[in-house]
Amino acid sequence: MPGPGNKRKAKAPAKAKAGGGNTKEETQSATTSGAKSHTNTSPTKCLTLEEDEVTRCGHTATEGYPKPDRCKVHHGQYRTLYKKYKDASKVVDDVKNGAELPTKEHIGRYTDWHASLEKARWVLDDGHRRRLKLLEREMVRAVDVLDALQRRAYGLYQPGSALHATNNGTLSEAEVELEKQSKQTTEELMESARNPRAFRDSTLRIPKTNDLPEPISPGVGDEDLIDMSLRDQKERIIKVLEMLIDFESFLNISQGESNARPESEHEKSMLEKQFFIYQQFARRIIFHEPTLFMKSLGKVSFKDLILSDDFSMEDLTKFLDLFLRPMEFPLKWFKDAVLDALAISRHGTAANIGSVEDRFPLLGGWVFNRSHTARMPNEAWWLLLKVLQPPADVENRFVRLCNNFEDLVGFLSFAALGLVPNPTFCQTPSHFDADDPGLSRKPLSQSGIIVADMVSIDRPPHMRGPVPSTRRPTQRGCIVWAEVEARAYMFGAVRHERHEFVEAFLRELRARPDLFQVVLRSDTDPARKVEMFGSGPSNNEALPAMRARNFEAPFSRSPPSPPSTGWTWQVALSVMDVLYGTQKPMGLEGYLTALERQSKGWFFRFKTFPVTYFLILDTVPYRDQSVLARNVAWAALRAGGYADGEYTLRKYAVASDKLFARCARERLGWMPEELWETTKLQDQI
Repeated sequence: MPGPGNKRKAKAPAKAKAGGGNTKEETQSATTSGAKSHTNTSPTKCLTLEEDEVTRCGHTATEGYPKPDRCKVHHGQYRTLYKKYKDASKVVDDVKNGAELPTKEHIGRYTDWHASLEKARWVLDDGHRRRLKLLEREMVRAVDVLDALQRRAYGLYQPGSALHATNNGTLSEAEVELEKQSKQTTEELMESARNPRAFRDSTLRIPKTNDLPEPISPGVGDEDLIDMSLRDQKERIIKVLEMLIDFESFLNISQGESNARPESEHEKSMLEKQFFIYQQFARRIIFHEPTLFMKSLGKVSFKDLILSDDFSMEDLTKFLDLFLRPMEFPLKWFKDAVLDALAISRHGTAANIGSVEDRFPLLGGWVFNRSHTARMPNEAWWLLLKVLQPPADVENRFVRLCNNFEDLVGFLSFAALGLVPNPTFCQTPSHFDADDPGLSRKPLSQSGIIVADMVSIDRPPHMRGPVPSTRRPTQRGCIVWAEVEARAYMFGAVRHERHEFVEAFLRELRARPDLFQVVLRSDTDPARKVEMFGSGPSNNEALPAMRARNFEAPFSRSPPSPPSTGWTWQVALSVMDVLYGTQKPMGLEGYLTALERQSKGWFFRFKTFPVTYFLILDTVPYRDQSVLARNVAWAALRAGGYADGEYTLRKYAVASDKLFARCARERLGWMPEELWETTKLQDQI
């Protein structure tokens, strides 16, 4: 669309040359011929492009000077926009003549939240909502200033908010880093706001493209396209967020194309709880996002907030940026939303739980300004995992939700029941395998033994026993043979406090040095203090993860037996190296060093309670980790009283089924029995 002042000027007619002008008859003849030629050409089409910026208007151009270039409808709309452009120019001059945006230092000196909000409204009106090309370079700064003003107002309004943790330092360093990674930059936020179709791809169900409102109709010519665009934006925002407005809309979206309705009271109850979860999750996002929170003040419902003049597409983008990524930084808020939803479903209002001073009315409901710290109920874990359906290798994120060891055991018990896929280090094969490490991890999790990692080191086929080396021998007629041992190992944790089962489990490990080499490390012990037991050189020492030795013997086609004396082992990877790292470039980081450094993806990265870590190595070199996992699981079943004697596959299956059935009854006891059943390992062997 041409801007003001860009209209083409008609060319002046060329002057006749002296002495060479046309006669009157010639001029009249030429004019007549030109008129006939013009009537034979097709009429000019309107030059306006449609919303897709590709398709041209198909109507005839009838308006415009000196040559028609627009149809009547688009010319009328252009005149309205041109008038707004001229009016906006005056606002630009006013902004440039002294009404500058406040600096962050100036904002920090505000002491009244009313004044902060008033300044924020000024920025919104004069710097943000008017998409003036002359101020385009100031837009990013205007958005940043607006956010800073509203954050300052939020801090003055809610000075004691315990969960606005980035302002009062209650987040750990790892969680602060996680929050920074989860946020969009201002440029990304503004770009997303210009492209609302980017909201489609998410783990939560929101309306798809064909469900959104139709584009603006062409009109008759006297429309204000800016107002029409704003109304269209509101309709789109309401359509995207309608699942938060009423239960029927939520049902329509959640059931998808089937449009089925719940058949039983239990199914309806579960859907209602999911609806409450999403509502409470939205409230918690709004409560902890300063810009959205200050705009929610005085609003009585989600629809009231959405329809308000100051709720923009940028606000929708900011909200959905958190709402559509619940398994990232907002995961704690989602957990609290689940607990809120359970209370609402039982009591009718979230105001009936928690301390009175911790409740805050928000958008027709309640939200708590503190995170729930009580033990996570079984129904809450089930709802959380059923709604989120986490993929493999994200268990460490859910450790953030655990306030104590019991919570961690509860989460991993539901994972063992099949609500979370096995992590990569013990992926289940497509067919049944009795040595599947995933099958062994399940009874360990249900027993309260946390397995965070398992490693086995494969050896090349040619290294079965000692192999000839290239080193020079010292004895005539001999060569130097090299022998390397590498052991599978398992890292995890048990309850820190004294517990009957933990004591029995450790006794089982101590009694079998032929199977287990064990290192224990308590969170509360001095640095690098560990306890070891196994079959090492001394009673209080475990065999290393990797060691090597050389010895001399005559060459033979089959590997010789190493001499019993005279040739000592050299440790290549000790148990302390596995825990604390090798301190070498490109070397092993070490489990506890990774914990200290808050390494990304590390299972215990967000743990907030003490535990006792264990490192269990297989005594026999080069056996697969699945054998170690099976032996440790058998020790746990014996310690729990589910098994006795030596391992056999049949005895293991019977004991594992007993533990699995007991865990299922305990974790799913709140659900009607006809709605769940357990499978048996005995039926698969």
